[in-house]
Amino acid sequence: MRARRTVPALVATAVAAFAVGGCSTPSGPTPTASATGPASRGPVASSQTASASTGTFAVLPESVLAPMTPLGYTDPAGADAGMVAQGANPAVSAVFSGGISREFTYQGTTVGGVELYRFDPSVPADSRARFVPLMVQSFAKVTPTATTLGTTPVQVADGARGTAVTAIGWTKGDDVVLVWAQGVPATQQIAQEYLAQSGG
Repeated sequence: MRARRTVPALVATAVAAFAVGGCSTPSGPTPTASATGPASRGPVASSQTASASTGTFAVLPESVLAPMTPLGYTDPAGADAGMVAQGANPAVSAVFSGGISREFTYQGTTVGGVELYRFDPSVPADSRARFVPLMVQSFAKVTPTATTLGTTPVQVADGARGTAVTAIGWTKGDDVVLVWAQGVPATQQIAQEYLAQSGG
């Protein structure tokens, strides 16, 4: 399972569900609404949004990611192009100003991955955490469970897409971060290290 192949569905579902569901976490199956419609269907049109989006979306530099030595980051083929294509969608650029997708490697072997999306300043801070369960569920295709790592509220989805992959997501400041790896213990360890290295 390679996270970069799920990026468009992840954001599209979260954006559409936010707009259609009034920011509530879905209790049923993953929403199937698409974010390919006009920006007015995104959160920018919501009464909870303070101001209009800038409408720009950029691939973020790798420097926005936490240092993870001895793990390294690799840029999977097509990851940045996928972000560019995704950001061309007005419904996505209405919510996020940019994003980046990378894989974690250890001694040349992929051991997981991370996706980071930066909220557009127009998205109210008090509504940002509501994106996390939607995005984790969209990525994993299973309902996530709310828990904490240290003092950080996170959403955990085990058995993503019928595999041994676990996904963990959270918000930190202006960002939504989602990490994935094989199994709960490994993913928790990576997430905890990421949180520690990012000051979380």
